[in-house]
Amino acid sequence: MSSSMVLAIVAFAASLAGAAWLSQRGRMRAGFALLVAAPVIGALTAAASINYAANRSTSTPASPPLVASTAPAPSPQATNAQPAAPATASSIQPSVEIDSWRRKAEQLRRDKHFAEARDLYQRIVSASPGDADAWADLADAAAAAADGDLRVGANAIERALQVDPNHLKGLWLKASLELQEKRYGSAADIWQRLLSHLPPESSDAKIVNENLAETRRLAAQQGAAK
Repeated sequence: MSSSMVLAIVAFAASLAGAAWLSQRGRMRAGFALLVAAPVIGALTAAASINYAANRSTSTPASPPLVASTAPAPSPQATNAQPAAPATASSIQPSVEIDSWRRKAEQLRRDKHFAEARDLYQRIVSASPGDADAWADLADAAAAAADGDLRVGANAIERALQVDPNHLKGLWLKASLELQEKRYGSAADIWQRLLSHLPPESSDAKIVNENLAETRRLAAQQGAAK
């Protein structure tokens, strides 16, 4: 049943109810007039509803669907060259998409799918090159995919520390890379720098202290061997 027919029936029923109400209160003539007019009121209501629907369909165009933007974020140079555009649905969408990529990449890493996680982190840093966390995670995943070889993530480590010189994971990875490359003096300096940013009683601080002590021992051996 169409909406216009429903409205006509409702109007007709309301007219009958009004006629009965008037009759019960002694207003017989008014009640009789409303009873006679009830079919006309229903018909007019249906016609008005049909005309309204027709006019609305011809005068109001359908809104186009909102299309999500998947374009990467602009480079810092482009951002500085022109005023920032006001926030819109399309400009907000990329950050939402990046958050989705990040969650998926973290799950891939937990599931030990390191190569897939690496590729997804690469997409994140391409879209958001100022994300120090993503650069460090990219280096970590790349090294894990290469059987622990941090050299494959060396560039990503440097990028993380360029964005944030005190990035904790970036410093940890950099110290580990220096240790892997047997640059023990440099590794010890970075472990010491990282230690200054950690709560003294934390489990991370304990691990870094142990790494620092071992690195200094290796540095001493290396110096004695020369």
